[in-house]
This record gives sequence, C-alpha cells and structure tokens, in this order.
Amino acid sequence: KQWYQRRVAITAGNKLYFEDASIKVPVSSMSGMDEISEDERVRIASDFIMAAPPGEFKEVVNDVRILLGDDRLLTRASSVFYDYATEQFTTVKVEDKDTLVTKHGSLDGSKRFVDPTTSKAFTYNYLKNEASDVEAVEREADVEKWRTAVESALKPYMDEVYPSHVSAVYGALKEDQVTLTICLEDHKYNPNNFWNGKWKSKWELSFPTAGGYGKLVGAMRVQVHYYEDGNVQLLTNKEVDESVQISSPSEGAANVVEVIKKAETEYQIAINENYRTMSDTTFKALRRNLPITHALIDWHKLHGFQVGKDIMNRS
Repeated sequence: KQWYQRRVAITAGNKLYFEDASIKVPVSSMSGMDEISEDERVRIASDFIMAAPPGEFKEVVNDVRILLGDDRLLTRASSVFYDYATEQFTTVKVEDKDTLVTKHGSLDGSKRFVDPTTSKAFTYNYLKNEASDVEAVEREADVEKWRTAVESALKPYMDEVYPSHVSAVYGALKEDQVTLTICLEDHKYNPNNFWNGKWKSKWELSFPTAGGYGKLVGAMRVQVHYYEDGNVQLLTNKEVDESVQISSPSEGAANVVEVIKKAETEYQIAINENYRTMSDTTFKALRRNLPITHALIDWHKLHGFQVGKDIMNRS
C-alpha cells in the first residue's frame, strides 16, 4: 500500500520490513512475530493510523488490521482514533448537516461531540463516519452573542473561498474572559485519480467581556497526498499571532474575519509562489534537461545509436 512506503525497506534475505526507529518488522508475518512485544506492535500500528493521509483513514485501518492479524491488538490501537479524527477536523453529517469532529467540541474525550451551530450532541462512529444518538444541549448564553456574530460574519468569506467548506465556532466563558475557537475545514478527495487533499485552520480568540483588544492566534495546515505510481505528500503549516479590536459583537466579528481572510490569502499565495520557484529550480535540478551532448534524442532513430544496438542485442 502506498501510505506506508516511506517506512518500508528491502533488507537481506529478500524480506520486506517496516522500518520504525530501531525496530524492523517483517510484513509477511507480522501477526506471528515473536521478535517484538505486543505493546510494540500496537505502538507501530497506532503510528501508522495517525500517519494516514486525509481521506484514507478506513483504508489504513483495514491494512493495519491485516498486518496485525489480531483484532484484539487492533482494538488497543483504536485508542488513537479519537486523536486522529479530531486533529484532522473530520466532517460528519448530523441530521443532514455537516459538522466537524474536534477536541473543542468533545463532551467526553471519546465519542460524544457537539455541533455548536445547532447545539446538537451526538455519538461518533469512527469507522463508519456516522453520527447517532443525537440530542439537544444547552447553549452558554453569556458567550453566545459573540459566537454567533463570528459565525455569521465568517460564512460569506467561506462561501467565497472554500467550495466545500465546513466550519465550527466554539465559545467558552471563564470569569471575565471570552474564548472563541474557530475551526475551518475544506477537502477534496479524488481516489480514482490517486490524490486527496485537505485545508484546515484553527483560530483562537481571547478577549475580556467588556471588549477592548483581543488576541487572535491562528494555525493553518495544508496536506496533500498523491500516490499514482509513487508516494508524494505535501504537509505545510503556518502560525499567525495578531491583535484585534473588539468593541461589539458585530464589529469584533468583522475585524476577526478580516484578519483571517488576509492571513489565509497570503498563505495561499506563498504556497503558489513557492511551487513556481520549485518548478524553475528544485525540480529541474533533479534531472538533466538535455543529454551531455546537449542535443535531444530522436527516439525513432534509437537503433542507430550504439546503446540501442546493445539493448537490441541483449534482448
């Protein structure tokens, strides 16, 4: 499978091994291995699951299950399902509405989450990507005016920039300090053409209930996996720290969205520019543009070259 190629090596004796730190585990007989302990096998399996590219979680879990050959060990490794789903901002439908699975919406640190827009709590099934046991929960009234203002101001920007976006704005109040956590996600999965990609960003805003200036900290992340006849991944991050004026819910929300829009646009432009630069420098350095003769090869006349004769003679 493509997802674990970066941890695979061929060793002596023509055996295929996983390479993980100082441990080497033969793929062909991982379920019957005595060389390493069960704890180590569970750790390795958990690492593979956590490294699953976006949109490929089920495929990785199925392959890990085959490699382990023991559902009891897979059950132990499944303890990382929560961490993976919440770190990826996994999307799920709750009563026909898309929402995010995040740590900020977790109610029990395990399977119960809340959609802050609808105030619906639900149980999440990691393997089926389904929500069940949906029920209403109470909103935190003192912070709701700030939360809904940001949520409303965010929608036009998301509709303009992200084709299939899902977002969630969480609010909390501790003493006289309001904290809003804004989670944004958009993805495009195209396994038929061997690529998947995800954009996600998280913005945390803290400010006093009386208003004034708030601190806005953002973290943006892009991950793309291309695996047709190879295994190439892009993983890039950027963090932002800004001060935002918060005088009222509506004005504060507008200022927050303006900062988010500016930062994410600059990040996207920087990524595009970096690829243009790499195309002209890095990628070209990987291969010679012309043979040492500085002339293009006419492949139709290959038989006239000595190398062509050698190849035909050997065949």
